[in-house]
Amino acid sequence: MMSESQALETLSREDPEAAGDARAALAWLTGDEGLETISLLRLQEFLWYALPVKWPMSTPGRVGVAKALGRVFLLAGLDRYAGVCSSAGTEKIINAYADGHEEGIAAYTEAIEESNAAPPDTELLAWGSVMGSQERAAYDACAAALELAFASGELSVGARGWRTKRVDIVNRWLTGPPTGELDDDVEPGHALDTDAGPGLALNGGGEPGPALDGSPGTDTWLGRISAERIDAWAHGRPGERSRLARGLIPRLLEPPAVPDDPLPTLRWLLGRAGEGLRLTARYYIAPALVTEAVEEFGWRDQLVGTLRQELDVFPLHTLRGMAQTEMGAIRRRSTSLVLTKTGKLMTADPAARWHIGTAALIGPDDGPQPDFSVAVREAALMVILTSGPTGYDELTKQLTDLHGVEGWAAGGAGAGRAGAGRHGTGLHSTGLASAVRTELYALRHRLWALHLLGTERSFSAPLSLTETGVAAALSALLARALRPRHHLGLG
Repeated sequence: MMSESQALETLSREDPEAAGDARAALAWLTGDEGLETISLLRLQEFLWYALPVKWPMSTPGRVGVAKALGRVFLLAGLDRYAGVCSSAGTEKIINAYADGHEEGIAAYTEAIEESNAAPPDTELLAWGSVMGSQERAAYDACAAALELAFASGELSVGARGWRTKRVDIVNRWLTGPPTGELDDDVEPGHALDTDAGPGLALNGGGEPGPALDGSPGTDTWLGRISAERIDAWAHGRPGERSRLARGLIPRLLEPPAVPDDPLPTLRWLLGRAGEGLRLTARYYIAPALVTEAVEEFGWRDQLVGTLRQELDVFPLHTLRGMAQTEMGAIRRRSTSLVLTKTGKLMTADPAARWHIGTAALIGPDDGPQPDFSVAVREAALMVILTSGPTGYDELTKQLTDLHGVEGWAAGGAGAGRAGAGRHGTGLHSTGLASAVRTELYALRHRLWALHLLGTERSFSAPLSLTETGVAAALSALLARALRPRHHLGLG
């Protein structure tokens, strides 16, 4: 077994050009910290993403770099790493980028998942594809722990319960004391130019804060990631949105207790779905169940008409859409709505129902670009929590100004949800106010559906929250702050 320098010297005698390629690849991978700092995941990210995307050379040249690196690993006794470098799979992935960036990324992603080197999502944490420096350090630490477990035989792909054991290892590392040091040279708030793949690292710029893993005052990877995500949410956005977020941080860190009977309308829907909620031939909720919901939740006094059809009862129709599409709590099976695994958890655990249900007030934002609907709902809740009940005209003006500064624009049919984007990707400035107001009405229906809207519901009255609604809005914003990041825009 040779040292790194001995291996490079031997390769220099065999093939000086290959030795130069290997030396450059090692510098990219390790800096001057030596072979022992390389992990399987880091090597895969280099070979399958950084090398074909960031190295300006021909495809055959990139394959040559991989093979030269593999020769150094082989001389150094790192046979497993050498095998990855020289494998047909690695060459196939590098060649896939020649067909297009998306084809290459798809091949990279599939290979990473099949290799089992990347830490999986767990019930404690879903990893972002855009990471802060703390999250990236935790990701690497968990990957190293998994690599050791596979190498030692503690984990074996295909063995009974191996996936559960893999998740347990990740959770153990997330809730244990952090190890390793961060790069002190990175300026707060700037993206790191790393050799990583789409798990891009960012430095949020915040100091580790209170752990949000049920262990206040402890220093864990999970606590650091939570503090980093909250800091990025509060400080990583432009202008007024950031100011509003910073003002709400103390309330988010000490949220109100979960109500005794959280989100009763959702509890009713999940309970009926647990029995198999009947649908009509056109897949709407059966009239008898619509009538039951109308009477139980006082909607008879708030709406007009016979109120026997699902589409006549806006809050019920909205509730079903949220539970089915965004919460993933119910699904249609033939002519019934039934519970999913998530729905069963929400039925059995009121706290889970509360956290998943309130997060849907704002909704997911996990695409490659920020979502206009989500941005408006988030900002609206922040304004109401900060200023109290606010009229639609005033709220529309504030949010139009806020989103205009952020670069949103609107215009024409399909503005807002149908064509949301940033910097002219579907909205033009002339219709921004109209698009904002449309989203405010959609938020109103969500609050109404979950029994969180203030008692005065006319469109001329201020948009207000019940006491439980205030708690739900704080819960929704905390979920927003702690979510995994998948794009760089708007925190």
